[in-house]
Amino acid sequence: MQTEGAGAADPAPDLVLDAAAVLYASGQSTGMTLAAVDRLNKGLGTTGTLVPTWASLQLVGQRGAVRVAAGSPTGLNMRRVAATMTVVDRAQDGPLDAGSVRDELASARQQPISNTLIFSGACATGAGALAVIFGAQDPVVVLVAALSAALGGLARRGVGRLHGEALTQAFVAALIAGLVGVIADRLHVADATGLVVLCPAMVLVPGPHILNGALDLLSLRVSLGMARLGFAALVLTAVATGLILGLAAGDLDIAVGQSGAPVPFGVDVLAAGVAAGSYPIFFSMPYRMIVWPVAVGMLVRAAHWCALTVWHVDVATAAFVSALIAGVLLVPIAHHLRMPFAAIGFASVVALVPGVYVFRMLSGVVRFAYAPTPDLLTALASDGAVAALIIAGLASGLALPMHAYAVATANRVTRV
Repeated sequence: MQTEGAGAADPAPDLVLDAAAVLYASGQSTGMTLAAVDRLNKGLGTTGTLVPTWASLQLVGQRGAVRVAAGSPTGLNMRRVAATMTVVDRAQDGPLDAGSVRDELASARQQPISNTLIFSGACATGAGALAVIFGAQDPVVVLVAALSAALGGLARRGVGRLHGEALTQAFVAALIAGLVGVIADRLHVADATGLVVLCPAMVLVPGPHILNGALDLLSLRVSLGMARLGFAALVLTAVATGLILGLAAGDLDIAVGQSGAPVPFGVDVLAAGVAAGSYPIFFSMPYRMIVWPVAVGMLVRAAHWCALTVWHVDVATAAFVSALIAGVLLVPIAHHLRMPFAAIGFASVVALVPGVYVFRMLSGVVRFAYAPTPDLLTALASDGAVAALIIAGLASGLALPMHAYAVATANRVTRV
């Protein structure tokens, strides 16, 4: 942390910036991080304005003091966010003791990520549940997809211990998924180049970053929002590259233009609950709180199923309505639990995320470059259009309730 200008010796603003840095680096939305700074300013008797950028946070004081904390919002640790927000919430009760705040922030920084074996198990259950949702009929397909995702989860943690960044972790896990797909194809496992490789890749989709980017764009923080979305695009590219290279080892490609079999309502909703319960572990959510995204995820999946099969709406409208329901329900829950909305929101709608279409489209684009055919062009255009419409519907449905809450909160504070 660097400090310049008059008032640089005052330690209270340093605590405000420390708290903001923990929240920002652990997945909290920009809007909620700014609100936390305002609360801490009141509790610690400071007056600082937070200026967030992709590479750093700046806290500008009234007397010209500028404090800078380096760090990018690429991490996700809901335990650290919850611990920090506990300190922030106490600012509403009166003045805070600087020493106590310092100790609690240090404790928040030390909150661990999910246990490696539990993390790997969650990767397996998440990928297996998604295979069921996307129409896997053979239990072997579900089991192989789950095993592949578990191996990828272990590899991600191993790369992380070697200080590999998020892009490398995603690439290695996707490469393993591709290689497992090659082995599955040699063993004549059904859908070896489809759900077997795509579902493990789905657990690598950076959904919270996409949602936080959408929230920033809605709040006209354009440069930061585009940076978040750019990072998410890089992760998706790393995943697609890993899948393509892994399959290329066996002279295979991702299956393009396939669709799964219809899934019964009860099985579909139950699988959505399993998937929604798996993703919070990726984000190091306290285990006692996982029931919330599971309950909302099952409700949202049921609404999505009804929208498609009973009301016969298009996929984009079904995604938007389902995500809107999730957003309306989860905004108060996220604030009550002091959880990052983007993480808990994405976990609840993960069963609706069109990652399969995205990866099939990217693979089709690569294949089209050296072997163009009209059928391939039609398939990749269809996958791309479906993915774009669903992503737009999900992002809008989740982001609008959160944005409305932020605007209402800001107006209430202004009136006070």
